Amino acid sequence: MTTDNWTAPSIDDQRLLAAQAADDGDAYLAALARLDVYVPRRDPDQASKFSLRKSVVKLNQFSVYGQLNNAIRGTSKSALTVSLDYDTHRRGARLILPVYTRALVPAEQPEGVYFHRVLFPSWVQSMAKQRQTMQLVINPGTPEERELNVGKAAQWMRKHPHLLGSWNALHGTVRTIYNEPTQGEFARAMACGAHLAAGNAVPWNSLGYSGLDYHTQRESLQEWWGIEGPVQWQNQVDTLLDNENPQPVDLVLGIRNERGAGVRPSGDPVHDTRLLTDAVEAWCRDRGAPERLRQDMTDIAQWVVRCETWLRRDGALGPDQIVVTQDSWDWGRCVNMARWGVACGFCDRTTAEQIVLRAGSLCARAYPDWAALSVAYILGRVIKMGRQGNPEESYRDTLQIHQTLMRDPASPFLTVPLH
Repeated sequence: MTTDNWTAPSIDDQRLLAAQAADDGDAYLAALARLDVYVPRRDPDQASKFSLRKSVVKLNQFSVYGQLNNAIRGTSKSALTVSLDYDTHRRGARLILPVYTRALVPAEQPEGVYFHRVLFPSWVQSMAKQRQTMQLVINPGTPEERELNVGKAAQWMRKHPHLLGSWNALHGTVRTIYNEPTQGEFARAMACGAHLAAGNAVPWNSLGYSGLDYHTQRESLQEWWGIEGPVQWQNQVDTLLDNENPQPVDLVLGIRNERGAGVRPSGDPVHDTRLLTDAVEAWCRDRGAPERLRQDMTDIAQWVVRCETWLRRDGALGPDQIVVTQDSWDWGRCVNMARWGVACGFCDRTTAEQIVLRAGSLCARAYPDWAALSVAYILGRVIKMGRQGNPEESYRDTLQIHQTLMRDPASPFLTVPLH
């Protein structure tokens, strides 16, 4: 296929296109060896008469579904059973399975088919161990199209372990696709969710499609958010966008601004903590706040000063700077909630776009620049997630993503104006 008037829609696709144009099989496999790809699978309830089981493997912050197991004990996974799992087709005598990079996943798919996200090198080796003889067609119908044999691709991966990517290597990377907006109001709004997009190694500027990594997204929403259906999803969206009822963290930050308690850091965290906790205690007494709320807010006050001290130490905050509001933590997650809503079929794309634009508008009004938005996101995540587990680990992970977003030339924080 000619490459005239066709542009590869991502950096990853550019590498595949260059290798294919040069007919360089090694370079093509080397590009695939560090990628996640999307494979069409059929819903087991609709496609198979067998009772299939799913296994979930937790890797870093990803929930990656393991291969569906053969329900018949002692029976090896044949091409017949694979055809029941995957949306394969025939080319003559060959069984063909299409495989897509993220930017080239088809927007439409047959009913009962979803796109399953896998790490190509580990997935193809797993398929080879199951003695699969199918042919993989990478990005069919595009100039990148190349046919690969499962066994030969897996053999190449085994011979070149130093070239293989991992979920950990993808985590925290800035990924952009060029067939969706990279400038303008919608791109700006999508950029407000760039922290989670980078953390999950998905393109920051893409809402995706219904059925995209469907089961992983459903599992994640249920585990982390308690969301099992569209009503719960909508309730969570409304909560994240609600700026009329401040969370305890923003109450603490508001008290500091209102009472001038440590608005200008003294350089002594102990002194600043005492000032802020005293102001919070006074606020709670004045309003007869319940004891549980008082304890929660004083603990948050301590974490605010502690986290801001870390941010100054690491150069993310200036010596005289503070975080005024951590709302970007909620609004940034709301951008991603819209993406997950589309994938899980909880909303259509138009609804998701409206949610994203609303979150982006709130961010633009609240923050003077991306740096202020980003450190506010760090503070919000550390106080919410860190207090429930390992705060320093939450901080280090989010700080690394912040630094990438503030430095990577491909980052929307450097290419898209907030205002």
